[in-house]
Amino acid sequence: MCGYDLRHDSVSIGLEAAHVKWKQHGGPCIVNNGLALCSLHHSAFDMGAIGLDCNLKIKVSSGVNGNQIVEKLFWDFDGKNILLPRMKSDYLHDRFIEWHVREVFRG
Repeated sequence: MCGYDLRHDSVSIGLEAAHVKWKQHGGPCIVNNGLALCSLHHSAFDMGAIGLDCNLKIKVSSGVNGNQIVEKLFWDFDGKNILLPRMKSDYLHDRFIEWHVREVFRG
């Protein structure tokens, strides 16, 4: 989402795999149900502060507020496309996005 890619030598730091439909709600551990997010955006995604629409554009909850850093780290991404996998077969499945919008995202 934000392009974060900190590494120490060859080890990623703070980059996490986020389930779109959570495991505890039957979400499978497959590429089509996952996003690579920095730890900040992963937490925000799990809390419903950010989400995706059916066109894979980033949505920011109207409840997100804060200083200029929040503006830069969240609102600057609102309406932007996520970076898609090279292979279309790895794209997120609509049913997982729909679940996240219905159950998690706090528009």
